[in-house]
Amino acid sequence: KGLANICYVANPEVVILGGGIMGQEAILKPKIRAALKAALVPSLAEKTRLEFAHHQNTAGMLGAYYHFILNENQRAK
Repeated sequence: KGLANICYVANPEVVILGGGIMGQEAILKPKIRAALKAALVPSLAEKTRLEFAHHQNTAGMLGAYYHFILNENQRAK
């Protein structure tokens, strides 16, 4: 229901879920998709894609590393 509320407010083209538990995509994706479809009006459910983050739980670590590299490059100048 929380994702559905976000969809009603933000009207996103795609909802991307990430984190460690998202490694269970084969099990979770059909269940989340069905729950989202049931909670949304059909016109919104049809145009809102549900995707799982490619980097799953490592996305935060990659973002921190990227931030570190950018800051180091700025200091080196």
